[in-house]
Amino acid sequence: MASIFQTYFNIYFTELIVAVLVLSIIIVLISILYVLFSTRHDVINQKPKTKKTKKPKYTKQFLKGVDGIDLDLKVNDKNIIS
Repeated sequence: MASIFQTYFNIYFTELIVAVLVLSIIIVLISILYVLFSTRHDVINQKPKTKKTKKPKYTKQFLKGVDGIDLDLKVNDKNIIS
């Protein structure tokens, strides 16, 4: 059985390599066509939508504890010590 397989393998080795190569090329071409035709052009050209951030709501107890701290994290040039 092994000798029969080895004989067929030796005879048809180049045909086997060519068949694997052709099959690989066909798979690559099909995948490229699938990607090209499956995407929507509108999705590619649209700008991503950014969500507006809302100002967080703080409790009264938290605000009492952080008195004097800027919770909006705005930079004040007057308060920066050089």
